[in-house]
Amino acid sequence: MRTFQALAIVLCVFGAIHLLQGPTFFWPDRFDPARGVLLGGLSSQLLGAGLVVVAALGLMAGRQAGHGDGRAAPRRWQLRYFLLIVLALGLVSAAFTTGERGPNPDWRAPASEGVQPT
Repeated sequence: MRTFQALAIVLCVFGAIHLLQGPTFFWPDRFDPARGVLLGGLSSQLLGAGLVVVAALGLMAGRQAGHGDGRAAPRRWQLRYFLLIVLALGLVSAAFTTGERGPNPDWRAPASEGVQPT
């Protein structure tokens, strides 16, 4: 489990480093790949900042689990952890809210049998 957690943290950090530079990319919709959100500039950076917070949450959880005493985390730690979760959700939500919704610039309709594209 710790290996998976370490892998997730490393992927979040590398993804955040890339996204904090503000690249433009298209995030297709889950149910309709012809539509989605174009993330670029500020929205891409907000998503990267959300990933940084998620990586910090993973480190916090790993350190707390490493104590191994079986007791619940202190109340201040739990409050800090909760506030960071809310911050991460807020940053990711803000990224998708500020992103431009629209059609996928690279999507092509599947070719039907007997119909030639024009």
